Amino acid sequence: MFKAYVTEGGHHKLSGLSGVLHVDLINTENKIDQSIKLRLDSGVCWGDFALPDSLPTGNYRIRAYTQWMLNSGELDFFDQPIAVGSIIKRVITDSGMKQRLHVIRSQADIQFFPEGGTLVEGIEAKVAFKAIGINGLAIDVKGVIFDRLDKQICAFESSHLGMGYFFLKPERGNAYKAKLTFSDGTQNIVDLPKQEASGISLSLINDSISTVGILIAANEAYYKANRNKDFLLVIYSGGKAMTYSSKQEDPIVTLDIEKKLLQTGVSKITLFSPDGEPLCERLLFVQNNDLLGLQIRANKTGYRKKEKVSLVLNAISPTGSSIDGHFSLTITNESKVPVNENNESNIETNLLLTSDLKGYVEQPGYYFNDTGEDVRRNLDLLMLTQGYRNFEWKQVLRDNTSVLAFQPEKGLEINGRITNLSNKPIANGTVTLIPSKGGALVSCKSDSKGLFHFSNLVFFDTTHIVLSAVNSKGNNTTKITYINTNYESPVVIDLPYTLPILEDTGMSIYLGIAQKGHDEFNNFGPGKGKLLNPVTVKAVRQDDHYRTQSLVGAGFADQVMHADDIERVGGLLSTSLNGRLRGVSFLGGIPYLTSSIQNSSITPAGPMLLVIDGAEIKPDVNFNIDFISSPQVETVEVLRYASAGIYGMDGANGVLVITTKDGSEANKDIASIGILPIAPIGFYKARTFYSPKYDHANGDSTGPELRATIYWNPEIRTGKDGSAILDYYNADDKGIYKVIVEGVDRDGNIGRLVYRYKVE
Repeated sequence: MFKAYVTEGGHHKLSGLSGVLHVDLINTENKIDQSIKLRLDSGVCWGDFALPDSLPTGNYRIRAYTQWMLNSGELDFFDQPIAVGSIIKRVITDSGMKQRLHVIRSQADIQFFPEGGTLVEGIEAKVAFKAIGINGLAIDVKGVIFDRLDKQICAFESSHLGMGYFFLKPERGNAYKAKLTFSDGTQNIVDLPKQEASGISLSLINDSISTVGILIAANEAYYKANRNKDFLLVIYSGGKAMTYSSKQEDPIVTLDIEKKLLQTGVSKITLFSPDGEPLCERLLFVQNNDLLGLQIRANKTGYRKKEKVSLVLNAISPTGSSIDGHFSLTITNESKVPVNENNESNIETNLLLTSDLKGYVEQPGYYFNDTGEDVRRNLDLLMLTQGYRNFEWKQVLRDNTSVLAFQPEKGLEINGRITNLSNKPIANGTVTLIPSKGGALVSCKSDSKGLFHFSNLVFFDTTHIVLSAVNSKGNNTTKITYINTNYESPVVIDLPYTLPILEDTGMSIYLGIAQKGHDEFNNFGPGKGKLLNPVTVKAVRQDDHYRTQSLVGAGFADQVMHADDIERVGGLLSTSLNGRLRGVSFLGGIPYLTSSIQNSSITPAGPMLLVIDGAEIKPDVNFNIDFISSPQVETVEVLRYASAGIYGMDGANGVLVITTKDGSEANKDIASIGILPIAPIGFYKARTFYSPKYDHANGDSTGPELRATIYWNPEIRTGKDGSAILDYYNADDKGIYKVIVEGVDRDGNIGRLVYRYKVE
């Protein structure tokens, strides 16, 4: 289960631009295993993936994106690795290991990153580096820098997760290389990036908590060519760009910026030439006191097993006022779900850090669990080594308004084309969308190419819908083609890094505890627990009611007429059926029970309910069965009185069930004459997390409690007073229960809180 927040870039404000979020579960072979569409409400939604026990164990990924994000490519997608384990013993196949093996290197590797982007002759620069082991994760390294004459310039050694730095002042005509020794014993010699003969550099002095110094240095050649020219310094933070004019009056220009002017997170500092060309860029991470203040108050200091717990959540803005926000809450028993806090990925690490960096960021939680000097220094190393990603300065500086290929999806769409029987487009025809359960009819006109388009629709799961069409003269001998607009998901790109293996997480411990709970369940009580064999149920889901699509042979239909009998008479469908269906009469193509017509002066009754390929329709002058051509029908079933009871009050006047020959082709581009039943896939309905309630605390009658996750609530909305109340029950285990709350308010402020209490 998961919660999704779609925000406006650096603003972090919840976005109302898109109404559809696409979420993929990518398996160990880098292929989409499951894909769902979620309805976004002001940038917020939640969902889940059901993982079958037959799923291979390994590293999976959750990928999420909107159609609007396709304009920037996959680098803007949310892409989060997750480890999947199982207590069922099985061997991971070779194909299941591909996601790791395709990136494993033959030897350890290292990359060098000059501060600001390039080395410049005559200017001393900080050069950061990051070493990667054969498994794709960080590895310690030490080495020595030599020039082209093998003269030693300096030595260096990594200080955190394979990262470190040294200073180098390149000389004209010289070249440099690094002789390396990795912690796994391997050695290598690597060339450093070449320096520019004429250039300018950008560096930061980031020793102070309150200010950052910006130093712009030009070497002699560049300074002579650009003396007294106006350069532009742009600082992009929190979705806003601050600009500073910098006249190159001297070879070195300095500027001090107060960090309180910047928003917590990654800021991008870029130097532009007088012609608007980006020259140097440097990332800076700022930690200000501008996050949400979250508090939890419990009704007790300690609890018993299976006891009811009441918590009060309070959210306070950075200015001290109560706020209205969207939050999620997870409660786990830490003894069952152990985690390394440094490895944790959460709303803070993603929105404030990793979404602005390249590649896999190891131990993202480390940079937020402590704000000491060592962490700040290592965080700056991360800024120097993993760079900014896919940021177009032209759009900021020039307000680029070019036409984009993908527009925001506000809702679901149904598209198609109408033609005459000779396949020529019909312009200005009327296409009507008839939803199930007798919902409101929606109509649109076809364009000059015969195309029609219904947009901003909201429906869930697989919904049965009927399309009908007439030409401009009202003739319904019109061919309708449904064009499935479920475009193919973007190609899954291979990760350029290795995901953590299961043993590097708490998965092994968790699986061991899960196995123990499984055994306890099987040994519980006099009769012991018993796992049932799996049962597959195939049905059509419609408005939370499950009914078989065809009633033939199920004992419900009072009469069934098949295609051969229907086509034998031909003509209008009502003409073919009239007098042949017992107890049914047709008036203008609308079916009535004969008894209803005969007794209408005494007890007036409405028309029969139509069910066309699962879509329930109340017929009227705008839609009747003559919109369906006889050759299109597979079966017609009549349900009267008691037989129609399965449809509740909707079937009080009888039910006519029509199954078309095209109904089974609903997910393809299909065509039909006059009327076309379709079954498009709608928004996914997220499951509700099961949280039991107990009449008596510590009651043993319910058996052992096997939950590792005690409670999950994807949407907790604080009111105007900034508070929310929630109740739940503890599980049947002692231990330290961990409560995690995180979310966003309407102004884009982010908050996260970890709270613990003891259960004895």
